[in-house]
Amino acid sequence: MDEEQRSLIAELRQFSVCQLMDGLDQSCPVETAIAPIDPQFRICGPAFTIECSPGDNLTIHHALHLAQPGDVLIVSGSSNCEAALWGELMSISAQAKGLAGTIIDGPVRDPLEIRALGYPVFSRNFSPCRAKKINYGRINIPIRIGAIWIRPKDLVLADTNGIVSIPRAQADQAVRLASEVVRKENNIKDQILSGRSLFDIFNLEQYVTTSSQQAAKTK
Repeated sequence: MDEEQRSLIAELRQFSVCQLMDGLDQSCPVETAIAPIDPQFRICGPAFTIECSPGDNLTIHHALHLAQPGDVLIVSGSSNCEAALWGELMSISAQAKGLAGTIIDGPVRDPLEIRALGYPVFSRNFSPCRAKKINYGRINIPIRIGAIWIRPKDLVLADTNGIVSIPRAQADQAVRLASEVVRKENNIKDQILSGRSLFDIFNLEQYVTTSSQQAAKTK
């Protein structure tokens, strides 16, 4: 990872998924069904994508071996997978390598141990069943997890609100727009603390008046 990318990721990490979505005017697809094991977990970094064979995590082990510090492992599992593709030992290994997190579109296990470890893991569900290590899938290809497509090296931001993937070419714009959202939010917070209501700040009276007039016309 070069210095420019490190700087960009550090900037992107300041924002929540909500702030990013507000800045992009919800034009960026978001995945919300794959959730963090701990609501405090946040992930931000370049995607290392993995497509597994059903119920088999051999490819993830290979990706974990190849991944570089700061990478985010993004795993596409099969829709009917009943085996856990990730667990405590893999989390310890990923944390030791300095990875930014793991996102699994499928089951994981050892949630309590991973939560105590503090390594960010997002998953669709849980299973105590061990995965096979026989069939190899594919790595570093475009994959779909839930509602979003992720390409290798896309910048992924994930928190308890959801998961978004931003192409590198659009990342500077995303940072700029999210920064403007934060500026506006801070201004609104200051106004609230000074005694104004959100109803006044957003000038919602005009919509109440308009709606009341329209309702009166239909009577």
